[in-house]
Amino acid sequence: MPSNETGSSTQQETQPLLQKQTNDQESLKDLKGHVKPLLSAFFISIVAGLNDGSLGTIIPRMKLYYSISNETISTLFLCSAFGFFISAGLNGYIVHRVGQLKTLYLGATSMFVAFATISTGPPFVVVACTMPFVGAGMALLDAAMNVYVANLPLATLMLNILHAVYGIGAFISPKVSGYLLDHNYSWLGMYVFLTGVAVINIISITIGFYPVDFEEIKHDDDNKPNHGELTKLAILNKVTLIGAVYILIYVGVEVTLGGWGFTWLTEGRHGQDGPMLEVMSGYWGGLALGRVLLGYISGRFGEKLTITLFTMMIIGGLVVMLLSTDIVIDSTILVSIGFLLGPMFPTTISLASKALPRSYHATSIGFMAALGAGGAALFPFITGQVAGKFGILIMPTACIAMSVGMLILWVFIPSDKPLFGACK
Repeated sequence: MPSNETGSSTQQETQPLLQKQTNDQESLKDLKGHVKPLLSAFFISIVAGLNDGSLGTIIPRMKLYYSISNETISTLFLCSAFGFFISAGLNGYIVHRVGQLKTLYLGATSMFVAFATISTGPPFVVVACTMPFVGAGMALLDAAMNVYVANLPLATLMLNILHAVYGIGAFISPKVSGYLLDHNYSWLGMYVFLTGVAVINIISITIGFYPVDFEEIKHDDDNKPNHGELTKLAILNKVTLIGAVYILIYVGVEVTLGGWGFTWLTEGRHGQDGPMLEVMSGYWGGLALGRVLLGYISGRFGEKLTITLFTMMIIGGLVVMLLSTDIVIDSTILVSIGFLLGPMFPTTISLASKALPRSYHATSIGFMAALGAGGAALFPFITGQVAGKFGILIMPTACIAMSVGMLILWVFIPSDKPLFGACK
């Protein structure tokens, strides 16, 4: 009967995927037809990594160029965070009004214009006013790629690869900075490079996503919530809120270490610029490797247990960094922490996508990704302000506090393999 079919459809849309029973085995063959947009999503992730890995490696030279302090330079992180958070709140509305493809173009174009402006070396106040457009553009792109990949076959594997290539992008940034340093080029060269990458990104989106139909399946259910109600239900869902706060803090740890690590190693531990840039590449490279290897281990032995152990190991490593003055030990631990941080973001997105109704995915995962990406700007800003008062050596302490917060929040992330058999 029609009414029963409608009820069944409605129930399916609002039922968390963790509760659905299926015997279907997905394979790489199921990705046929998704290859071009998937590759485009991977390139967006590389752009995100290049962006997040770039500023930290040029902070010392920017400080000299503008004759400013750590506290002042850290306002760039805050300005970028402002853009991220605005996009986090408006992402669902923008996608609803103009569609996902135009939202991708909006994000990519915003980053291109911002990078091109900064590459001209304008006054610092202009750079600060431009950074929100970098953050807003990246947040729109970040949300889109996570939503798209989370709904593909083999979503967990694809999400781990998606975020592994983010690490590759961040790995490249210190290499570019090192090249500029070796050849006595200005830090502006970094933004010339990023401007070129932004152009390629727009081309990649056109090739990969232009033929993709992003429209959600429409149902003939008069009782289905409208867009505004669905957005509210999705964002206020417990899984969405916990996941968003967890990712916010996680990305804060990841980019605080990646953004201030070079300054900490050179100014705090008196390391030489060249070798320390290699250490930062190692940190981001470790992140990429960890998302593949530790992501597999987490899925094999249970996400709740393994991520808990990895977080505890990170806290231990940060304590050693705080107490040790040996540059070799500190550098080794920093790279190791990058490796351990690897699987946390994609694992959280994957678990959330299973725990949330499919009709919530675009808004919930987009909100988590965009708000979480704001942590890449907010917490490095806070750390910079604290470092301005107490010195850059305070950085590991800030990261310890954030990591403890992650450990507490992780208990509440739902999973089909709960920690020590605890309730889901």
